[in-house]
Amino acid sequence: MRNVTSDVLVAYASKHGSTEKIAHWIGKEIRGNVDVLNVSNVHSLNYDYIILGTPIYEHEPLPEMSSFINRNKDQLENKKKSVFVVSSDNEVRSKREMNIEAFTNIIPGEINQTAVFAGEMDNSELSSKELESVNSYMSSISKPTGSYSKLNEKKCREYGKSLNRFV
Repeated sequence: MRNVTSDVLVAYASKHGSTEKIAHWIGKEIRGNVDVLNVSNVHSLNYDYIILGTPIYEHEPLPEMSSFINRNKDQLENKKKSVFVVSSDNEVRSKREMNIEAFTNIIPGEINQTAVFAGEMDNSELSSKELESVNSYMSSISKPTGSYSKLNEKKCREYGKSLNRFV
């Protein structure tokens, strides 16, 4: 029996860097030849397995990820794939589920596994419109506003390891 090495793509969209960090942590745990690329740098889907990741803002994936999926719907349909989203750690379970559904609903074909990770936010990097939106949301759920980091490298790497059964 010969050993076959899978070609794996971890394609992400990232606005402030959390999703990019998470994508790299996941990619480090995958067996095979792994490319971790921003969706703007993906020029082929000639991979055995694809992992897609995006942050969710106001229950929507980033436009770059939505466009990438729309451009590649036919190719993605029959690909083996998993997905992850990055959203606020302060959200209740039902909102986290809404966030993953907002992403999985636009992806054609079967998805093997999903995950939701908390990100980080540095208020100094936000535009005034983003800051206003964040402050409004945090106020609506009675949570304090301000910069935070809820990144959990161990949890992200565990998700990557768990995907090896599909690769």
